[in-house]
Amino acid sequence: MVSLHQVVYFILFASVSSECITKLFKDTCFQGGDISTVFTPSAQYCQLLCTHHPQCLLFTFMAESSSNDPTKWFACILKDSVTETLPMVNMTGAVSGYSFKQCPQQLSACSKGVYVDLDMKGMNYNSSVVKNARECQERCTNDAHCHFFTYATGRFRSVEHR
Repeated sequence: MVSLHQVVYFILFASVSSECITKLFKDTCFQGGDISTVFTPSAQYCQLLCTHHPQCLLFTFMAESSSNDPTKWFACILKDSVTETLPMVNMTGAVSGYSFKQCPQQLSACSKGVYVDLDMKGMNYNSSVVKNARECQERCTNDAHCHFFTYATGRFRSVEHR
């Protein structure tokens, strides 16, 4: 059921949709408008991807607690809408927000965040021996094909990651 607060916000946003909105809505999911789904480490990174995607105006990020199905954790659902907004529904653990397309002061192509104890889903692109996490991050930053990195110490490295 949609709360009065969400209805009021929806009406207000529809009238000022070209303004910069930086607030993230916790425990909220935008309904409909799905363009694609990618995996990201955080809602902030999801917002960054949405900002740089040509069609994305809104997004919903599924945190670990948003589903009993671990395959849906860290899902970043990119969304679009001709009205520049979508209905908001309550969903525990979900985080939703708007791209920074209307916020030039917020635009950045880089996320410097490091996420401890998180190994992102996907195919391993490259592996190499480095001294520390910072050097691993620098190598990823300097490689146009690298989007995420995982730094594993000797006790966590498997044979396939050496």
